[in-house]
Amino acid sequence: MKKTKINNLLFMLIIFISIVFLIYSYKYYKVEENFISVPLNFTPEDSISTYDWNGILVKVHGGFVKGKIKNDNNQENLIIRSLSPTPTIIVTNNTQKTSKCFLQIENINPSCTNFEDIKDDKIKIINPHTISFALNLEENKQKVINIKPKDTKNYFEFVIFGDNRDGYKTFLNILDQVNNINPVFSIDDGDLVFGGEPHKYRLFYQSISKVKIPFYTALGNHDIRENGIITYTKLFGPPYYSFDYKNVHFVFLDSSRGWEEKRAIPEEQYIWLENDLKKAQDKRIFVITHIPPTDPRTHTVANKISDTSSLKKQNFLNKLMNDYSEHKSLNHGFHDKEEAKKFESLMTKYHVNIVFSSHIHSYFSFIKNNVRYIITGGAGAELLTKNSYYHYLRIKVTNDDTYIENIEVPSPNNTLEDIYIAAIQLFANAIYKEYKSTILFIVFIILLILGWLLYSTYTTWKRYVIFVKAWLTEIFKFSVEKFKDLKKEYLK
Repeated sequence: MKKTKINNLLFMLIIFISIVFLIYSYKYYKVEENFISVPLNFTPEDSISTYDWNGILVKVHGGFVKGKIKNDNNQENLIIRSLSPTPTIIVTNNTQKTSKCFLQIENINPSCTNFEDIKDDKIKIINPHTISFALNLEENKQKVINIKPKDTKNYFEFVIFGDNRDGYKTFLNILDQVNNINPVFSIDDGDLVFGGEPHKYRLFYQSISKVKIPFYTALGNHDIRENGIITYTKLFGPPYYSFDYKNVHFVFLDSSRGWEEKRAIPEEQYIWLENDLKKAQDKRIFVITHIPPTDPRTHTVANKISDTSSLKKQNFLNKLMNDYSEHKSLNHGFHDKEEAKKFESLMTKYHVNIVFSSHIHSYFSFIKNNVRYIITGGAGAELLTKNSYYHYLRIKVTNDDTYIENIEVPSPNNTLEDIYIAAIQLFANAIYKEYKSTILFIVFIILLILGWLLYSTYTTWKRYVIFVKAWLTEIFKFSVEKFKDLKKEYLK
């Protein structure tokens, strides 16, 4: 009787440990084991991020300092995430001694990138989009690292898509195709996740872990829910920024408030945007923003803020079913028509070539006041309009023109089975990456407990093992004898 009580307690302990760990990991997301994020220090005016690393000043142009992580030799690496195809890293040793520092650069394509001032034999590839290397810096010396794609063509390609959210099957299909195309970079135009909780960003981050090319993002209205801006900033950096590549200037805006608030883009961002566009007048300009200023669909219903705020308070069943049918007909442009006019006037005034947006789960392309507006919201979220289909855009930019190819992908219904089976797989992989040591320890403890349970109940289950063994033996003997009899009867 005493052993039975102990066994029951141990079994309950296994359940308790598993539940506590799942709840903890569900709520807390740390990107990777031994990873520590650092506060974002980024100025969009010059696209520069700085970080003082124990007396070593790290300045990144076209990227940001993301965090620190211990490598296999217990050495601290500083992680830098690129926000452009051509980031520059300046490392200055302000200490009074020779120092060795270890850097990781992510969101690049190692196989198609030139690393100036770094010897190839010093570079270690961590994963398809991350490298690490060590720098030896003498006291008060500086090292400049320029990163550039191996792009000798007179044109370049990028791909853009949006609104992938919980359409994992479709989204992973698109990512596979993008890897095969191998453009210079890719852009996700927002609504990366269904909601901003840490565990949902975990699923998205695990999904894009297979991408081998630079992956730039814009904030969507779903991404900032549940205070998701905190996790987004930890993973992807500033909410708005810009970069140049060849003859094109790319501008990434944050219009994520525009679904649930009257103002889509704050005034300080408009000030930055206008100054940024002024400086880019000698280039072609592409603007990326999640919410379009104007909804091109006809027969839409006015989008009152009070109607959309209810989305924050959905009950569990509505969240499970992802039911947006009652909101599909709402106008998906800016709430404030005056703000929409202001935005469109800026695009025309500063000769913007294309404004890319998503938010409407469909595809539209139209020209307004000499600016092309393209809506591409078909990367996996439920399709919003009749005759819509899942898709992404392949963009070829030459010296003289821009060619846009709309590539349709299979358009399944993204059933609950597809969504949650894929989510469980992604969740398990991500959890193991984040908590590898903890999981191995828990598995070890569980195995010990299971071993004790088997040992302590040996006399009980031994009889069943003997019974099953005898039963299988008799079945085998009977089958052999029956086989011989049938053989004699039919194969004389």
